[in-house]
Amino acid sequence: MHDPIYIDQMSLVNAINQELSRQCPDRPFCPSIFNTAIKAANLVVEECAREPVKVREGMSISEWFECDDTGTSSKYMAYVIDGGTTRLPIQGYSYPHDADDFGRCLRMVRALGFEKKVFLMLTTGHEWREIASHWDELVAHYDNENWEELYSFLSGLSNR
Repeated sequence: MHDPIYIDQMSLVNAINQELSRQCPDRPFCPSIFNTAIKAANLVVEECAREPVKVREGMSISEWFECDDTGTSSKYMAYVIDGGTTRLPIQGYSYPHDADDFGRCLRMVRALGFEKKVFLMLTTGHEWREIASHWDELVAHYDNENWEELYSFLSGLSNR
């Protein structure tokens, strides 16, 4: 449980419209754009007020895709390991670039019980081959909060 974040919807709508006016000073008032700004503000207000969905052990891959602890690299990894059977949307090839990205991948692997399936990433691309080949070492860095070592490895993937 977390304390909800209360956002003043009208102040947010006003801020959006002020920014639109700053970027397009000669734009005449357009009701459809104003209404879209209201819809956008409503989405932000609703998102701030809702309870976050955390990753948890034993969740299904479909549940995991809907939780708040996903990113493009972890979604790509889940899709590959699952063999694409869930038919859930991914944005294409992606790999972790920093400790936060890697952490989302690791939490997904642990939550879905994919520890013995990381090897499936070996053939998906150069970066994932390196990550999968050094998975245990990277997990140890993450678990021991060795952020510099983890970042050094991940940031150097494109140069290997």
